[in-house]
Amino acid sequence: MTRRDELGTTEYPMILPCLYVKTKMDKGEKYMNNTKKCEYCGKEINISYTICPLCGGHLSDTVEPTPPVCPRCKVALKTTVGIDEEYHFCPSCGGMWLDRVEFHRATTEYDVYRNENFKGEYRKEPLKDPVEYIPCVRCGKLMNRKNFSKISGVMIDECGRHGVWLDNGELEKIRHFIANGGLEKAQDSEIERNRVKIEEVAADVEHTAFIQKILHFWNFKRWLFGG
Repeated sequence: MTRRDELGTTEYPMILPCLYVKTKMDKGEKYMNNTKKCEYCGKEINISYTICPLCGGHLSDTVEPTPPVCPRCKVALKTTVGIDEEYHFCPSCGGMWLDRVEFHRATTEYDVYRNENFKGEYRKEPLKDPVEYIPCVRCGKLMNRKNFSKISGVMIDECGRHGVWLDNGELEKIRHFIANGGLEKAQDSEIERNRVKIEEVAADVEHTAFIQKILHFWNFKRWLFGG
């Protein structure tokens, strides 16, 4: 079914917009109906949620386990057992995958001071490689690149849900950074940034209050003298 414009030169389909809208509604309805049961409260929630909006429980990962593959070399990762931890490393490039819990344990001050004895001062190296985003070993989605502890200079690839990919030598750099008091320096740096922001906000508030006083005085003057 078609319709013509005013000049009768062009025909437009009448049914396509309806079909398009219906298709969008069908997709939206299908997405909304795709649910899973919360393992804590038992209520049905959207399958994409990682935290239950009803009870606040952190849901376990639903990604099917697959053999880990290096996101750079595309070769199968091998497993090695470190000090109380299990790591997946690439036999080709030397990169390493750590799940979230493993990375947290490997980068705590207690673990670093207990197992490492670094000599010399940690020196921040300039960034050399161009920015390249790589997929997560677990879910395949592109990971975020971030400067560990914001001031270390070690750029890590992190998936917020699953873990961290470290290129060859980056774990040692991070632990050296921590052993040299890097986490305390990062905290001091964050405190200083917050202090500057608070001073800027206070200055803005003071400036705004001053402007309001001027406007209030000007309105009073106009009322007093009929201006």
